[in-house]
Amino acid sequence: MTTEAPYRERLTPRWWAWLLAFCLMLMVAIAYGAAFGATVGWSLAGGGALLVIFLLLLTAPRLEVTDEYLVVDDARLPLRSIASAAAVSSVEMRDLRGPSADARLFVALRPWSAGAGVYVQLDDPEDPHPAWLFTSRHPDRLAAAITATMDR
Repeated sequence: MTTEAPYRERLTPRWWAWLLAFCLMLMVAIAYGAAFGATVGWSLAGGGALLVIFLLLLTAPRLEVTDEYLVVDDARLPLRSIASAAAVSSVEMRDLRGPSADARLFVALRPWSAGAGVYVQLDDPEDPHPAWLFTSRHPDRLAAAITATMDR
């Protein structure tokens, strides 16, 4: 049993999501600063910046393949329950989550972090989800890690 995970990824937001969050926070700080004074505005700007950083990092899901599990944020799937894993492009992701999508899918999408993802077909009749669909910045590597770890 290895101690290092075959694959590990953290889906932090892309640069434009950080910029948008900071701009929204700065608008609030400027508005309150104009109404209540510069001290309040600068305090809100500093505190808001720390809060934005904390919240964006706190809500960034982790993807991990261990010797026994596929971990997507707080959800854990035993590798023995997986039938197949495939990388899907952003166009395929749109189709898989569109109007004709299976409502029973386990879905973990972070479009502000990545456009492509991984589709994991399950082989467990007791699981209420027939498949998992989640975003990843490196779907090819993640699908390959799942498949390689399953084959051990």
